[in-house]
Amino acid sequence: MDAVTAEAARLAQQVLVSPNRLQRASDGMVLLRRMFQEGGPLAALRWSWDEFVPVVERHIFRVTDEVEDMDERRARLFERCAPELLDPERVERFDRELGRVLMEPGRTLEERCALAVAVLNVRMAPRHPPYTSRRHHTVAWLMMAQVSEWAARYERMRVSVSQGAGEEPDGWQGPGMSARALRRAVEEPEALMGAVKDAVAADPLMLEIAENYEQAILHSILYGRTPEVLHGEEWLWMTVVLRESLRVEPEQAQDVDVETLWVRLDEEVKQAVLSRVEAASRDRSSLPEAQQWFGWAYKVLRVRPLAFFGAFAKAREAPLRERFEGEADLVWELQRRERWRAEDLEAYRLNLEARGAHGAEQRVRRLQALLRGESAPADPGFKM
Repeated sequence: MDAVTAEAARLAQQVLVSPNRLQRASDGMVLLRRMFQEGGPLAALRWSWDEFVPVVERHIFRVTDEVEDMDERRARLFERCAPELLDPERVERFDRELGRVLMEPGRTLEERCALAVAVLNVRMAPRHPPYTSRRHHTVAWLMMAQVSEWAARYERMRVSVSQGAGEEPDGWQGPGMSARALRRAVEEPEALMGAVKDAVAADPLMLEIAENYEQAILHSILYGRTPEVLHGEEWLWMTVVLRESLRVEPEQAQDVDVETLWVRLDEEVKQAVLSRVEAASRDRSSLPEAQQWFGWAYKVLRVRPLAFFGAFAKAREAPLRERFEGEADLVWELQRRERWRAEDLEAYRLNLEARGAHGAEQRVRRLQALLRGESAPADPGFKM
């Protein structure tokens, strides 16, 4: 037996033969969590937030809906996240690092006993999937400790935003906003953004995570790697109104008249996309990856709507919600043009009319009127 395993066995035996072994084992798990915190002796085992948060957020809200018992909830969440957050090398890293900290000088007896039990658990755990909370108890315990940290940060942000929106905090809500918060965001965006800024000042990491997600969403739109979000005529509206105006160098961005662009964009299109993305962010029947994309897309759409629509305007491809076979090809051909005339859209309008898609056909008519210079813009329904 190697020295680390021998020492772990000797110390673990002290816990297992103790008359209060259950309490000592429980206290040991609490100590492990403390050592696992940022800056602690086991901090090297933590996942980076960039790799950790996307995976956890993809599954946590569904698991919360599915299971009420907290122990079962943690076990299920671990088993959903483990395929993306664990591999044989990572399990081996847990083994090496726990053993290293066990043998380093300066650890208290209780810390060493906690580490000893953890070392034995990891050494007996399989290196290859499937990873289960029963067989990988120590790894699951520490992963869920980091989940708890993230959930606490998320909840602090949610409470701050809810208060900024004039609501009383009422516990974990999952992604999205309530109808009241949404109305307040529309009517008084300054109050909401003030609350967000206050929350960010208290926890800058949340801003970093949000910015990373925002960039990921906008890039996925630009490169055509999104779920089906738009109907064909919605994409055409964004392209015709926004693409040329937003195709500027960064130093020229301040010269773009965003208010005028925003007003020119069809109000029905804006509201339809907002409602669709918000509804999809709550749809537990969709694939977790799709629901996660819509959840973060909704956040970007609420805070930076022109950037969201502008990314679609500049994208050369986008998965469309087709109403008839071949619609996407027809729209793509139109969308690739550099200039448009009302007559260019007529074949598409007639296709929609023939299939009874009256709302879509009317939206194309309004776009044709805009191209002829006939339509007067409506007042914006929600602010940027």
